[in-house]
Amino acid sequence: MESSIENQNYPWYAGNSRLIEPSVSGRWLAAHILQAAIIMFWVGLNTLSELQVFDPDVAMYEQGLVLIPHMAAEGIGVGPGGVVMDTFPYFAIAFVHWVASLVLLFGGYYHLAVGPSDLSKGGRGNTKRFAFDWDDPKQLGYILGNHLLFIGFASILFAGWIISHGIYDPTIGEVHAVTPTAENFTHIYQYGWSTPGFNPFFIDNLGDLAAGHILIGLFDMLGGIWHINVAPFSWEQQLGARRDNYSADGLIGLSLGGVAIMGFISAYFCAVNTFVYPVEFYGAALEVKFNVAPYFKDSVELGDGVFSSRAWLSNVTYYVGFYCLQGHLFHSLRAMGVKFENLPQALGAAFKIESSQPTEAAQPTGE
Repeated sequence: MESSIENQNYPWYAGNSRLIEPSVSGRWLAAHILQAAIIMFWVGLNTLSELQVFDPDVAMYEQGLVLIPHMAAEGIGVGPGGVVMDTFPYFAIAFVHWVASLVLLFGGYYHLAVGPSDLSKGGRGNTKRFAFDWDDPKQLGYILGNHLLFIGFASILFAGWIISHGIYDPTIGEVHAVTPTAENFTHIYQYGWSTPGFNPFFIDNLGDLAAGHILIGLFDMLGGIWHINVAPFSWEQQLGARRDNYSADGLIGLSLGGVAIMGFISAYFCAVNTFVYPVEFYGAALEVKFNVAPYFKDSVELGDGVFSSRAWLSNVTYYVGFYCLQGHLFHSLRAMGVKFENLPQALGAAFKIESSQPTEAAQPTGE
């Protein structure tokens, strides 16, 4: 029997978590594709916006730029000393992202309005293989495995860029390619155990950076292959908390929790690491402060109302992670049965003064 989200009464804030029926799994896919389209469009638009105001005679980090410093740090368009030699690659990258956003937009529209709303009924290519049911952990593991394969491939691709093209190395002030050695791979385990001198937030050489991405990429791809072929173990499926995760709210809650953790790590890493985020592009390392909430402050005064690219990036990333954490709590609690739409009524009942309860009238006092 087919069902549709149109005949259900969902609150506006339910978002993608309302896509709970297998009969609307196509919309779940469409939502993900359209979200990717928005991200691609944002990157293209903001890169062009930054190019419009970019002044090569002013320090990059004083211009409030975020995307151009990223591309410069990856060794694109820069020469010795981090001087921008050519801005055309930035324009080309923006254009490619816009084209990609259009392709994704049409893909999202296809799965929203043209393709089957129930992926189990098939479609073009291998669409049917990505149909899922919340009561089928093996199929959910299959989809997770494919995600891990793509993440692992992207990580190895970045390592390949370091090896073949190189990224900006602030220790020598040039774009530098490097091939990691066996020693670099052994360093990764020292970073993992926070061995003195191997703080992962202060990595300071390209060899370790490339080796880390290769190892992480391989682990992700091995994990992807594992989840594609092996269903979650029965003991793991019996965990009460895990059963709650096999739902739209549970999946979104877990995803937002992961994004929140990555946001907090990225914010601090950007704030203190001057190798991956060179001073030439992002400004000096930041100071960690606390007021109502933690925040990152420039350690070098740049003038009234002027903040470095590092300060913008670290603080925005931190607060995006913070709000993702709130989303994680919201959706995870919904997955465990909390009905937020009933809170106003419940609170009203809790604080309601019973009209039937007799009250004593104030007696007038004589003068």
